[in-house]
Amino acid sequence: MELSENHTEKSDNNCILILDKLGKSWSSRAQVKNDEIEVDLIYNPDHDDFIDSLLPFHEHPRYLEIDDETRTLILSSGWIAYNEKTIDIEAKIISPVCNQLIYSELPGTNNHIIRWLAAETLVDEAYHILMVLNTCYTCRKQRGLLELKLPSFDLVNNIEKEVSRYSHDWQKKLVRLAACVVSEVFISDYLSLLANADEVQPVNRITTDYHRKDELAHSSIFRNLTKEIFHHLSYKEKTFFCQVLPLPVHWFASQEFIVWETILNQLNFKYTNEVIGDCRAESEINLNRIDYSELIQLASEVGVFDMIEGKESFELPRVIILNFHAST
Repeated sequence: MELSENHTEKSDNNCILILDKLGKSWSSRAQVKNDEIEVDLIYNPDHDDFIDSLLPFHEHPRYLEIDDETRTLILSSGWIAYNEKTIDIEAKIISPVCNQLIYSELPGTNNHIIRWLAAETLVDEAYHILMVLNTCYTCRKQRGLLELKLPSFDLVNNIEKEVSRYSHDWQKKLVRLAACVVSEVFISDYLSLLANADEVQPVNRITTDYHRKDELAHSSIFRNLTKEIFHHLSYKEKTFFCQVLPLPVHWFASQEFIVWETILNQLNFKYTNEVIGDCRAESEINLNRIDYSELIQLASEVGVFDMIEGKESFELPRVIILNFHAST
């Protein structure tokens, strides 16, 4: 079974107009249009590569007592892990959906403006990957971390696990769309914190700020794309989308302890089991790093909460029930 045909209903003209304006503004807003960052020239080894407060174990007594050299390596590894995860988000979550939009594989997307905007967004995502690859390589080289290996992230594993639960292609596409929408709509404080942290490596701040500026536009793009696509789904498809839309919030909130356990072991940190064990026992996810109020607002605007299934799906995960009720 395939997704609904594109022409079952008329398009939301307001959404298309907004998307058209966003597409036309790309040449002036896209960071790929700026001069390329000279990473090697800007990198300053006297600055930390990451922020202590962004580590999931930054308050653990064992971390607080470490020497400066070990702390520097852990922070640099945090920067590498953060950016490797960014690459996964751009390459495995956002880009596949952009390709589906370009080929009009999602309902309501057989439209030149949408295809054009998806192509521009795909360029943005490719540039983000290039930027973080360059900054990560310089960081690895400067800190002696070229051999640091990272396992697969919980985020990607959870998406693939959810996709594998369904037999129909349309269901798999809507799961990936939900993950993409959540990624582009919710606000992670990592970007703003890193972009404005004076004590952090200058090139890391610049790279993060470039990314942040693009994401401000992407949020508006995917809000309006979601409205357009949802408008063209069948009732069955809308019901399914409502059920899977809140799931990625938890996937993005994973503290990635498997990744951190692997990193700390490679750094020969002798308290790895104790630190990871204590933090894992406290919580596997941290929703404090995610402002998902924009997702709740979008769900309300789209009409998710007009459906019983939509209300139920957002009430099931206990962690977002308060925000849901506060917004309705």
